[in-house]
Formats: sequence, structure tokens, C-alpha cells
Amino acid sequence: MQHLNKFFKSVVQACPYSLVGKKCMDAVKGKPSVNKNSNNKTQLFQKGIKTGRNISLVGVFCPFLWFSILSGATKDFIILNLIHSGIIVGIGLVIMGINYIALNSKSKSVGKG
Repeated sequence: MQHLNKFFKSVVQACPYSLVGKKCMDAVKGKPSVNKNSNNKTQLFQKGIKTGRNISLVGVFCPFLWFSILSGATKDFIILNLIHSGIIVGIGLVIMGINYIALNSKSKSVGKG
């Protein structure tokens, strides 16, 4: 039973949606990732832009969306999956935009000083 439990836990941790949720919660809480050893804010904002891009890509390449399209699901089900994927893409774009604006304002403030 313990092996089965570990298996399901590893599957859930590898799921793109759980990774997206974890990244979003970390971004909202302002919690830095484990691999962010640098205190350089410019690098942190650049990594935030990449994180937003990756979240958006998960929404674009959503397996539920593409399975419903390729399997010939009903129009309503495909629209439901499009809305779901659109929300994920939107979250990624918001994270990317916030970090881009912060990077822009940081670079302008460094240029003045």
C-alpha cells in the first residue's frame, strides 16, 4: 500500500497542473524558489518572466484540450477545455507581465541613479 501511495504522490507532483498551482502560489506569496540563490533582482524578474512563459505554454499544450479536439468531442466540451486552457494561459501572462513591468521599472530606476 505504501508503494502505491508513493506512486500516486509522484504522479501528482509530476502533473503540469500541480506544478502550475505551486508556482502560482509561490508567486502570490512572494516565496522564492529553491533554485533562486541570487539576490540580484534583475535575474529574479527575468526568471519570473520565464516562469510565466512556461505556465502559458502548459495552458497552450494542455493534454485535456488537445485530447478533446483530436478525439472529436462535442463542441461544448471543447469550449469548456478552451476556457480552462485560456485561464491557465492568462495566469501565465499575468505573471509574465508583472515581472516584465517590475524589470522595466528596475532598469529605469538604475539608469537614473
